[in-house]
Amino acid sequence: MNLLLIYAHPNPKSYTASVKENILKNINSIHIVELIDLYAEKFNPILIVNETQRRRDLIHDKEMERYRNSVQNADHIIFVYPVWWGGFPAILKGFIERVLVSGFAYSFKEGKETNIFPKGLMKGKSVSFFCTMDSPWIVSLVDPGWLSMKFAIFKYCGFSKIQRYVLSGLKRKSLSEREAWLKKVSKVAASF
Repeated sequence: MNLLLIYAHPNPKSYTASVKENILKNINSIHIVELIDLYAEKFNPILIVNETQRRRDLIHDKEMERYRNSVQNADHIIFVYPVWWGGFPAILKGFIERVLVSGFAYSFKEGKETNIFPKGLMKGKSVSFFCTMDSPWIVSLVDPGWLSMKFAIFKYCGFSKIQRYVLSGLKRKSLSEREAWLKKVSKVAASF
């Protein structure tokens, strides 16, 4: 299976970085794994749309071709990121806006002109989210970033299986609680 891990945290010594490392370390070696570290790559999240560059033309953006190919080749995509201000980091939002574009991730061409929802073109792909947040557990239930990721983005694009693993209340967790969650992460990664 081809796995794509997309990581979005600027601090390489963060707890979220250790989550990423645990996932990479525990994925079965029979899988092919590609890592996209958005901050390390200095990914440009700025979407430019103007009179000559329209949203419907983003599928032709050569700068994003490599990332579209990575998503296309992946059977399963893994996201690792912190939840900040009730959402995912801006760099990740920019990645989604610039890569999961019309004609690639979804299309309105095959439906009626009045269709509200497009045809998701990512059928057969699955996705997992591993996120950390300082907010208490109850907040994770109504996390607007998660609801956006699940319904407005990935279901919209046709992903079939969408899973989330969240560690809430991170700043109040003891070392043993943090280690226990890393063990859970490792177990999930080994099951891919």
